[in-house]
Amino acid sequence: MSDPNDPFADFEPYEPPPKPDRAKREKAPREPKAPREPREKKPRASREPGPKREKAPRTAPVMAGWPDERPERATERDAGEGGGGDRRTLVILSSIAGLLVVAVVVVFTIYLVQQSQRQEPTADPVPTAPATQSIPQQSGAPQNPSESPSAPAATAGVAVTGDGFTITDATGSTTFTHAWADDAAPAVAALTELFGAAPTEDFQNGDAENYAYNIYVWEGFRLYDVFLSAGNRPRAEVPAPTYISYDSDIDVPVTDDFGVGLDMTADEVAALGPESGAGGSFVFGSDRNTFYQDGQRRFGAAVTVEGSRVTVTYTFRAGR
Repeated sequence: MSDPNDPFADFEPYEPPPKPDRAKREKAPREPKAPREPREKKPRASREPGPKREKAPRTAPVMAGWPDERPERATERDAGEGGGGDRRTLVILSSIAGLLVVAVVVVFTIYLVQQSQRQEPTADPVPTAPATQSIPQQSGAPQNPSESPSAPAATAGVAVTGDGFTITDATGSTTFTHAWADDAAPAVAALTELFGAAPTEDFQNGDAENYAYNIYVWEGFRLYDVFLSAGNRPRAEVPAPTYISYDSDIDVPVTDDFGVGLDMTADEVAALGPESGAGGSFVFGSDRNTFYQDGQRRFGAAVTVEGSRVTVTYTFRAGR
């Protein structure tokens, strides 16, 4: 009875179908081979006997010359008796040879020194000059009067005032006068002659409160000439058509109407009594800025002291 819990209980075992019998192949009978003909044997050429090789003589074995027994070492006594004497003799002979060489060198050096001393000529004695006696001067002899120091020669220079500036020659005579409202071209020519060189040109841009200016620059001196465009006022209505600035680098003497020296210190400038001044910046003649009241162009001076450099600028200062 099959087990109900076994799923494979009702299955019968698989038996493969029988294979068909294969017919056996019958081999065809082989045909007999024809018998082989015997080969003819070629007669071999007779060989002539070659020369016989001579046997090389046997070489002696490598160890043939070696002694059969280990040689005995020479005792220390035998070595001391034979080799020590030869070494001692060599040392003695070497010492003698060295002494001879030194002696020869010393003798040869002495000989050369003597020969050189014989060849040098004896120097002649230098004659000494006789002592000169000083000649006493007469106390009453007139002496040359010392020349008095000459006064420094006068040179050309510039004198600046509130109305403009003048150029003077070496005699102090005025050769050129410039007012602040004048054209700048004659002033440029006169200053070029004074400084002995043409100026270099620069430009100062303007803004909403200041005009633009062409600048003519010499060593330590600047001349400013107003630059007017189409939208500006005419030159007659400009408060400062020209103005100047100079400093300690100038090569000619400059004077002004406030007594400022270009070699002064800040304390010395302050002692001159400026209207205002602090931190090395001083203002002189601030009461001259009346162009918009009366049309007069009379400038004050702004002085700046920076170390040993003093700069003075004469120009219009609005509201100051």
